[in-house]
Amino acid sequence: MRNFLRLIDQQKIALICLFISDLLFFIVSFLAAYYFRNFVAEPIQNLEIYLQALPAAYLLLAVVFYFFGLYEQKIRLEGTGEMYAVLKAVLMAAVFFMAASFLYKYDYSRGFILVFIFSAVIFLNLGRLFVRLIRKAMIKRGFGVINVLIIGAGKPGRKLAKQIEKYKNFGYSIIGFIDDIVQKEKTDYPIFGRLEMLKKIIQEKNIDVVFVSDPMTPGDKILAFMADCEDLNVKFKLVSGLYEILAGNIDISELEGIPSMDIKKRKPNFIYRFIKRMLDLFLSGIGLVLFSPVWLLIIILIKISSKGRALFKQERVGKNGKIFKMYKFRTMHEDSNLYQEAPKSPDDIRITRIGGFLRRTSLDELPQLINILNGEMSLVGPRPEMPFIVKTYTKWQMKRLEVKPGLTGLWQILGRKDLPLHENIEYDFYYIQNQSLLLDLVIMVKTIWTVITGKGAF
Repeated sequence: MRNFLRLIDQQKIALICLFISDLLFFIVSFLAAYYFRNFVAEPIQNLEIYLQALPAAYLLLAVVFYFFGLYEQKIRLEGTGEMYAVLKAVLMAAVFFMAASFLYKYDYSRGFILVFIFSAVIFLNLGRLFVRLIRKAMIKRGFGVINVLIIGAGKPGRKLAKQIEKYKNFGYSIIGFIDDIVQKEKTDYPIFGRLEMLKKIIQEKNIDVVFVSDPMTPGDKILAFMADCEDLNVKFKLVSGLYEILAGNIDISELEGIPSMDIKKRKPNFIYRFIKRMLDLFLSGIGLVLFSPVWLLIIILIKISSKGRALFKQERVGKNGKIFKMYKFRTMHEDSNLYQEAPKSPDDIRITRIGGFLRRTSLDELPQLINILNGEMSLVGPRPEMPFIVKTYTKWQMKRLEVKPGLTGLWQILGRKDLPLHENIEYDFYYIQNQSLLLDLVIMVKTIWTVITGKGAF
């Protein structure tokens, strides 16, 4: 039973119950207001007329509740805070409802609306109280309990534990700490062992959430742990300001003030992939036409300045580890090793005179427009790496192969050659986790400026 519950998203179940409760008690408050208004005064229009407005009224209320944060867990921690938020949201929804009836030019009973406001506040809060009590009762019986393990038993970890203790009513149960350093100060929870034992402890203790509270733990080490535990259906929550590069996929609604990131694989939807491919085809096609005179000039300059081919092919690793031939203008001497780490300095003796200019201006990358048309690359994505470097990747580093490699990406606009490609895969990881058309457009626009200024290129 425990393993089955771990497969269920507890937060989504709670939200569904809340939506159902709001819907049922909204209908109850709506009917109660109608019959009470008819009981204390002269009858108003037929019930059927009001029932026609019921779906739109509930949709309006649900939207207002959403913007008031009533479907976020942090606002539901205390009943009093939730009751006040419901009151404000119902009043706002009533204002919108009266405005809509005015625009619709239908005069609903003002007495009904006033009674409805009063009944909605009472019944909706009652429904939410029932949901809260039922959830607490289930947690006490072991249903929906979220077992927490904290990496780092130092001062930040102990402080975090005290904060999480406030959420016992929501099922959070601290199992203990894991730390490489023996702590001198006593902790309220057991310390199970070193970080190397993480996966074993997660399995033995049925851990659901791992909080990383040790600011000294390197980001790449954390990513390695997350990738290693990906098959265990466990969430990692990063609680340090050192992980801004990963903060695109955060969730601050689950525990107030505690940012988190979920390692679960995110697959872009069909619409995004389709538009991205259309942009690749359109822009690369235009680029090939517009830059064709530049191609001819570059080929002539390369042939004049050094012996050898102007255009060369090199094996690179693409999406899902597929090897493809990437095209580039030659910027190094013909006898240079084809599969060697890229130059780390503009003074590298392998670079030809014209090659230095091509690399500074990124014109050597132009032939990759052919790779984009062939579907082997995209305009935006992680840069394709050479096979001998990919062979050294750890499990989490292999995640950069989940998407098509790109002509440009975050690595290029944030640092380019100032940041060695294989040592800064965190940027690619961020892109993979946060793919969107807006992000792609931002990267493309910033790439133009980066190329113009020549920042970090050689």
